[in-house]
Amino acid sequence: MKARNGGLLILAAALVVGSVWLGSRREGAEFAGSDGQAMQTVAAIQPDYQPWFGWVWEPPPEIASGLFALQAALGAGILGYYLGFKRGQAQGRRKRSDAGD
Repeated sequence: MKARNGGLLILAAALVVGSVWLGSRREGAEFAGSDGQAMQTVAAIQPDYQPWFGWVWEPPPEIASGLFALQAALGAGILGYYLGFKRGQAQGRRKRSDAGD
């Protein structure tokens, strides 16, 4: 089982490295967000487009990236807790069923 997990880990790492490598080989490739690309596309299709509303407060880039990192950390923590909780439940059921033999 460990060999299979190791193989999957190597495959995942190869996919990440390969996608970054292929993406960086393109001429003029930049790691930009999709929001900016969407705004450029809308401006090209309909130059007189006006947004329906604006932001009440737009944080500086340093704060925005920090909030994004906080959101990612909270999501990973919740997901990790849930997966650990479910694994503990499964181990508890296995121990109870083994004790009954």
